[in-house]
Amino acid sequence: MGFISLIQNEWMKINSKKQSWFFYLFLITFILMAGFIIFFFLKELAGSIGFGDFANYMNTGFGIFVTIYLMVMGAQIITDEYRDGTIKQLLIRPSSRSAVLGSKYATLILLMLATYAILYMFSLLLGAILFGIENSTMTPGSVLMAILYQLPGLVFFLTLSFFMAVVFKSLGLAISISIVANFVGSILTGFFSKYAWSKYIIFANTDLTVYMKNPVINMGGRPFMEGMTLGFSLTIIAIYVVVLYAIANWIFLKRDIQ
Repeated sequence: MGFISLIQNEWMKINSKKQSWFFYLFLITFILMAGFIIFFFLKELAGSIGFGDFANYMNTGFGIFVTIYLMVMGAQIITDEYRDGTIKQLLIRPSSRSAVLGSKYATLILLMLATYAILYMFSLLLGAILFGIENSTMTPGSVLMAILYQLPGLVFFLTLSFFMAVVFKSLGLAISISIVANFVGSILTGFFSKYAWSKYIIFANTDLTVYMKNPVINMGGRPFMEGMTLGFSLTIIAIYVVVLYAIANWIFLKRDIQ
């Protein structure tokens, strides 16, 4: 089975899960609710925003839910195979273990892009219907740039969840560690901030919106340490992602499947 076929197979399995459709339904429902609440009950706000502003609010407000959902899927795409015993069926196929693991990871990246595409497009559409396009201080392009600046950090947390699932084969443990890391990472980074080496800690680099010049998006945020740049943070994220994936692949290649 070719690599593209493996990805197609993983995509079908993800979309066959009820929780995937429940999450998309949840996302669309709450965007609708947020739009109607602003339109009908927050008249002053409704009169001062446009579709781009609304889309930016939705990206900011629901970004954490998207992050948690993707971390759950990042763990589940591995642990479900062990739980259901289907991991043996995958590994007896002609495709190598590296290809199997790579197809799962690639599918998660596609899922991340698809989820943000739904959030972005539906928010813009609903925002245009309810609030129009004239008063918007945020353009669709600036909202898209905000999302693009968020994705590298999200790729790290998704990779962390994926890595934990490969190492421990436990859905609960993989999700718990990843979510805790997401919430306490900045606290730990702040604790070590007096040391120059702390800028190499991944959690000091995951929020790339601090490098954006748009004050609506970065909300006055600044880089963790003087002299840090967008290129530096992207490099740190890339190194951590590559190392985590390489270790996960090595473990997956060496592990005996009972």
